[in-house]
Amino acid sequence: MLYTKLAAIYDQMYRSIFDYDEQFRTARRLLKPYHVKRILELGCGSGNLARRFSDAGYQYTGMDIAKPMLRIARRENPQADFVHGDMRRFTTRRKFDAVLVAGRGFAYMTRNKDVLGTLTCIRKALRPKGVLVFDNFDAATIFKDLWRPQRDEVRVGKRTISRLSRRTQNLETGWTWNWSATYIVKEGRRVRTFKDRSVLRAFTRDELALLLALAGFSTYRFRQRQAIIHVVARL
Repeated sequence: MLYTKLAAIYDQMYRSIFDYDEQFRTARRLLKPYHVKRILELGCGSGNLARRFSDAGYQYTGMDIAKPMLRIARRENPQADFVHGDMRRFTTRRKFDAVLVAGRGFAYMTRNKDVLGTLTCIRKALRPKGVLVFDNFDAATIFKDLWRPQRDEVRVGKRTISRLSRRTQNLETGWTWNWSATYIVKEGRRVRTFKDRSVLRAFTRDELALLLALAGFSTYRFRQRQAIIHVVARL
């Protein structure tokens, strides 16, 4: 629901919650040693990184499973290429220098089968010696504060968007948790409330290393910052 019926709400709120400039700087710093020109971003959402990559001279393609998000991405970034697809099972005619999965996109793949499917598709989409860059939650860090409720609020013009998040352990298919979010949108006297529920997953470094090796990546390195693990992997 968050990425379909609430696509416009997501786009407005997350532009304030997420620091996309910092996300771009981090990705570019990790990619710099590999002389990347052509890049594929999986889970590109409403395209908030597309303009930054295009403006920096990259040949950018974005892919997402949610068509409402892609409509926003295409409208806001007419200079970039966008395709509809599921990162767990996709093929591309082009070969890319790099594939990027930003914004903890791997968190939505709760089964090892899904992760391996994604990594295998990525391997096939990369040119020889291509590079994969992605980030995700570190299980040991995220589960320590899982019980703590979170509240976010942003103002966009005359609209105020609030989000109250609650998280509970799930643990059915790994380091998974239930995320229940209530969105309250106020415009003058009009108040709308939406609810969204997801199951998300965190990883340990050992899990990520094994999954990467099984998918055919020969080298990989990790860098952790607070609860986020950044991964750079090569064929």
